[in-house]
Amino acid sequence: MQNTKGNDVIDFKEIVKKLWKNRMVFYKILPVVFVLSCIYILSIPRQYTSEVKLAPEVENSLSQGGLGSLAASFGFDIGSMATSDAIFPELYPELLGTNDFVTQLFPITVETEDNSLKTDYYTYLTKHQKYAWWSPIFRAVKSIFPKSEDKRSGTGAGGDSKLNPLYLTKKQNDIAELIKSRIKCNIDRKTSLITINVKDQDPRISATLADSIRLKIQEFIIDYRTRKARVDVEYYTNLTAQSKAEYEMARSAYTRFADSNRNVILESILSKQKDLENDMQVKYNNYTTYNGQLQMAIAKLQERTPSFTLLQGASVPIKASSPKRMRFVLVMLILSGLIVSSYILARK
Repeated sequence: MQNTKGNDVIDFKEIVKKLWKNRMVFYKILPVVFVLSCIYILSIPRQYTSEVKLAPEVENSLSQGGLGSLAASFGFDIGSMATSDAIFPELYPELLGTNDFVTQLFPITVETEDNSLKTDYYTYLTKHQKYAWWSPIFRAVKSIFPKSEDKRSGTGAGGDSKLNPLYLTKKQNDIAELIKSRIKCNIDRKTSLITINVKDQDPRISATLADSIRLKIQEFIIDYRTRKARVDVEYYTNLTAQSKAEYEMARSAYTRFADSNRNVILESILSKQKDLENDMQVKYNNYTTYNGQLQMAIAKLQERTPSFTLLQGASVPIKASSPKRMRFVLVMLILSGLIVSSYILARK
């Protein structure tokens, strides 16, 4: 047993002696790894991230009180169970991943931080992106192999009316996928707080996109929440206008008949005048009824329109978020050091 225990003991002094004895291997390999790591990481374009935090108004009745607080502590939002909305805040990240939403970002006007470029976002992504030095080599090699021709007719500009989110060209689809990879949306299930992160090679453009996405999300939520109420307002607006026109026509007919038969005492004339007066009154009652319903629909529309609290607006980032150059080089040096040490110990 003593021999077994003795064999299980690791002699760190002996390990250090062996590594120190072969230190020339580290002197040769680590500088090479350092140079290669620097060349690689410095060739990758830097990315800047802008963040927006938005708190939407959520309709619920169960979320207030002890039951809602207890459920929130376990990560459940029972407020979404009490609302009639089919789209909960948890589904907003899925919304940002759809072509219908992403293609709305194509025509947005963007401008670089140094004011050297001002164009639409689609053109910026297709013609003004920075790539690593080896990217043209890979593209040249890839172009050698035959590929299927894209027969879909489309446009190269994001704002063109021919853009169809349901039938994108390969180039448009590639740009849409690139945008999706640069957008990240997180939802706090306890507070329904929406956090939007947008990454781009230019800090000013990342802030512009983050703010534009915030506005479009707000527009989408408002449009969804108020869709039925807006239909009701339009419906009662038409009915009110129609009933008002009918009332004015009935009133004109009554006043003309009454003026032309002012001193007539014949029962037939008086009966006709009474009928016109009754018809005018009916038209007036219809008008007042529809007008009252219109005002109620307008009030309902205002009630259904959600409000938003902007907790953190988009700002132009000062420092790049990726790649972490110093961290990458340090990790590569540590990994190469461990690999070399393992090789020396295993060999000796």
